[in-house]
Amino acid sequence: MTKYVTAETVSPGHPDKIADLISDYVLTKALENNSSSRVAVETFLTGTKNGGLVLVGGEISEIASISTDDVIEIVKEALKITIKTSFEDFDLENLSIYNELTPQSEEIRAAVEDDEDQGAGDQGIMVGFATNKTKSFMPPTFDKSRNIQKSLWDLQNADDMLDLDSKVQVTSGGEKTKVVVSTQHNTDIDMEKLFEEVSDIVANNVESEFELDLNPSGSFVKGGPAGDTGLTGRKIVVDAYGPSVPVGGGAFSGKDPSKVDRSAAYAARHLAKNIVAHKLADDCLVRVSYAIGKADPYELTIETFDTLKVEQSKLDDFVDKFDMKPGAIIERLNLTSVDYRKDTLFSHFGHSDRNWEKIENI
Repeated sequence: MTKYVTAETVSPGHPDKIADLISDYVLTKALENNSSSRVAVETFLTGTKNGGLVLVGGEISEIASISTDDVIEIVKEALKITIKTSFEDFDLENLSIYNELTPQSEEIRAAVEDDEDQGAGDQGIMVGFATNKTKSFMPPTFDKSRNIQKSLWDLQNADDMLDLDSKVQVTSGGEKTKVVVSTQHNTDIDMEKLFEEVSDIVANNVESEFELDLNPSGSFVKGGPAGDTGLTGRKIVVDAYGPSVPVGGGAFSGKDPSKVDRSAAYAARHLAKNIVAHKLADDCLVRVSYAIGKADPYELTIETFDTLKVEQSKLDDFVDKFDMKPGAIIERLNLTSVDYRKDTLFSHFGHSDRNWEKIENI
């Protein structure tokens, strides 16, 4: 039986990614105001008969100094780069924007901050992965999908006939690579011209013969939160490595780095990528788990899928150079100074300018 691999990505104009982006805007602003801010922010967007609703809620330290005016400004700024067209049920000039941020739980704060080594902000399992099959050290099919998505995003921004919601799905393993692209457009779009443009994008990113299915549902005029509700944290597979790699239990966006859902996932990627980049293995999966308030991981497992190129003792010595305590991770990857507004776009991994993508000189 043919082994197929399918992976999808979504654009920053997808409603769930807009929600992620707003949450990470709030996080970035909070850390700029005070790097010790504790943040766990969720955003909900939906169309309504009154012109649309955006709700920003969750827990945040008072020292973050995020006001309702800040939230309104953040929402408008994020929507400006992710939506071109207003609809009656999601009108950029007539939105209801609500700030429902509340103070962080004192119990969680104490669990994190009262430990000498900074305990984990929650229990959980995090996964990192890397492979030498692509320049980005990302899974090949997912990498193709994301590269197509990034080029499509450029086209969407440049073409007045396109709006900004889109999805790309790539299936590899058969005689032809199958590519599905759904992109939001105006009513008067020339679909033949669009097919040619998207075909060129796919051809630049898929080396094998391919079959393109463009907008299989037909018309895709109403998109973004006017077409579908958006919610922070619903795209955890898209945010990571695609479905060929297991995911941990938690989403990334809207969480400050004391939350190991985010920081330990970044550290796991950093470790996995360095293991592969230093030619210790061809493929590597790192799995790490924590208990709330405890600094030492409860599990640190390294899986190399029979591709290990060195003695196990050498790998163990290499892994020991990466302290996986939350405080050490935050310091090593400088996670309180990250611009998380760009971190949420096109997966959190595989971008050479991110701190957790650095290949260390070891």
